[in-house]
Amino acid sequence: MERATALATHREFTSWLAWAGEVPIVVCSTGIGGPSTSIAVEELAQLGVRTFLRVGTTGAIQPFIEPGDVIVTTAAVRLDGTSGHFAPMEFPAVADFDCTTALVGAARATGATLHVGITASSDTFYPGQERYDTYSGRVVERFRGSMAEWRSMGVLNYEMEAAALFTMCASQGLRAGCVAGVLVNRTKQETPDEETAKRIESTSVAVVVDAARRLVAAPA
Repeated sequence: MERATALATHREFTSWLAWAGEVPIVVCSTGIGGPSTSIAVEELAQLGVRTFLRVGTTGAIQPFIEPGDVIVTTAAVRLDGTSGHFAPMEFPAVADFDCTTALVGAARATGATLHVGITASSDTFYPGQERYDTYSGRVVERFRGSMAEWRSMGVLNYEMEAAALFTMCASQGLRAGCVAGVLVNRTKQETPDEETAKRIESTSVAVVVDAARRLVAAPA
């Protein structure tokens, strides 16, 4: 991206304007989770944005995925509340094909180990992702054993925004994709390695920038 210019900062939202050739690209932080993500997407859509690429970090739940790998999400398990404000639960939280294709191509170009598949999107970092290392140590019955269940269904990872983003965009004619760098594998450990975290964050940003360029070069 070229000609980056800071636009605004308010609460969890910090936005920048950059350019891919003659096409403007808005970069905006969304905070954590679906509610704040939906605010950013809604107000950016009102301003004319029609394609949304989420980039972030994630915890893998399949034993074959390693920290430092990259996951491109095709669809999300709706463990959130936000997505239900845009479409009933029968409506799938699915990524746009062109966005996914661009992200996959960009990820492969980096040489990173890539995984493509389904993500579980939780509204909470702790109980919804079946973490017991909390103040109470309690996880409600709904989520006990859920990580193993999602793993058995082939779900790759947990994060907190894709379900809201995909449902909101797919149900309103907007395009959305998601790429995340793997910080930890939840089947092995919970604490990220600092150097791995820095490396995968840089790689993930490179992927989303390249994907944006690819979408600009081949618009829908």
